[in-house]
Amino acid sequence: MLYFEKRKSVSKGLKISIPLVSLIIGVLFGALAIAIVGINPYDVYKSLFLSAFGSWYVFSETLVSATPLLLITAGLILVFKMGVWNIGAYGQYIMGAIFSSYFAIFLPPDTSKPLMLLLMFFGGLIGGAIWAIIPAILKVFWEVNEVITTLLLNYIALYVLKFLMYGSWRNPTSYGFPLSKPFPDSAQLPIIFSHTRITLGFVFAVIAVLLIWFLISKTKFGYEVRVIGDNPTAAKYAGINVNKNIIIAMAISGALAGLAGMVQVSGIIHFLQVKINANYGYTSIIVAWISYLNPVMCFITSVLFGGLESGGYSIQISMRVSYGIVGLIESIALFSIVGAQIFLNYKLRWRK
Repeated sequence: MLYFEKRKSVSKGLKISIPLVSLIIGVLFGALAIAIVGINPYDVYKSLFLSAFGSWYVFSETLVSATPLLLITAGLILVFKMGVWNIGAYGQYIMGAIFSSYFAIFLPPDTSKPLMLLLMFFGGLIGGAIWAIIPAILKVFWEVNEVITTLLLNYIALYVLKFLMYGSWRNPTSYGFPLSKPFPDSAQLPIIFSHTRITLGFVFAVIAVLLIWFLISKTKFGYEVRVIGDNPTAAKYAGINVNKNIIIAMAISGALAGLAGMVQVSGIIHFLQVKINANYGYTSIIVAWISYLNPVMCFITSVLFGGLESGGYSIQISMRVSYGIVGLIESIALFSIVGAQIFLNYKLRWRK
């Protein structure tokens, strides 16, 4: 019979080869699923690759899609390392977009650009942080499961956005569409590469990833986060303030998700609307786990998923296929890579 035997240690070669092989298996199973629906998998993968990485312009669009993923994933890695399950990045992203958009909508259009963007920057951080601190407090003081509270707060955030977009924040000249008035130039993030849509938000994302890496690897707080994630009971006996650290980590995670919302509305959309790509909040959970909760790895994974996002829209037009194929590929990749985790911890043995 086959059985699993616990590994005593994991070599660097296994840490590289097992995820790589699992990714290849995921691609093959994805190809099989695509073929079942009657589409040539080679054509789909080729079109996806060329639409995401085939030229500087399409690669720039991949980086545009990767920017919010980087910001949200960096924050999720911090709390997931602690063993706290923040499923609320979707809502925190929305609240960050709402808080930052307030200044763009209601401040005078001639407000100086540095001041406007600074207010929007901190508005995004605060909006996301508030929405993450609520479930953190409920968990710390009343032991309410954070998976449930963060998930339910996603729906509340969405309906707050709808309330504003169909109500007092709607542009009177939008012909009934749920849109705010366009943001003035002072509320739009500057583009850092000409002839692209890459904005200063990409710089924010790279800095956020580096800061989270430094925080986890090089600081006392990061050490405490890792200890709490390994054994919260032992952390308490060691004198670590678990409750305080949970609230701080959730606030940081929510703030980065809120900043992603600010970057999206200020840098890409240039107005507030119901559809602001809030699904980045759920996709980032996949990206965090596929990155094995490694802040540096999350940069590569976010770019790959950003390519899936931007390339997926292109193949809808060029190949007339459903965008659902992209979600299918993402799901299969997630299951194959997460499933391969067992082989990092166990050996497969044969016993007569």
